[in-house]
Amino acid sequence: MQDILKEYGPALITVVAIIALVAVVTFLIGSGSDGVVGKEFSNLITTFFEKANGGV
Repeated sequence: MQDILKEYGPALITVVAIIALVAVVTFLIGSGSDGVVGKEFSNLITTFFEKANGGV
């Protein structure tokens, strides 16, 4: 077991770090309106186009 960790330890740490990063980004942005940042970004785009259409 120690030999396996010595051989593949850095690769396993890298894989776990990438999976954690993807999970955090997915949680923040989310899909549609269920994410923290995704909901506000969607509201920003909607408001921008509403104001752009109203000004013309």
